[in-house]
Amino acid sequence: MRLLDGDPRWTHRRRLVYGSLAFAATMVLVGALDWSDRQVSSQLVIGGVSLITLVLSGYLFTATYDDTHRSDHAPSDY
Repeated sequence: MRLLDGDPRWTHRRRLVYGSLAFAATMVLVGALDWSDRQVSSQLVIGGVSLITLVLSGYLFTATYDDTHRSDHAPSDY
């Protein structure tokens, strides 16, 4: 992905995505391994899966949008 490597906006976006995914994965793991309160555990898993879905969907949408609507009309790597 040499097209996005030099762009500092994408570096920051990737950091936010990785942090959000790590947090969501932690939510899912804690919810899966905690048997003390079933309602809290199920909400942790549901929230973690929802967060993963939203973050990945948003990242893919913005990457596609940025790639197709570039102001310099650079050729795509894809």
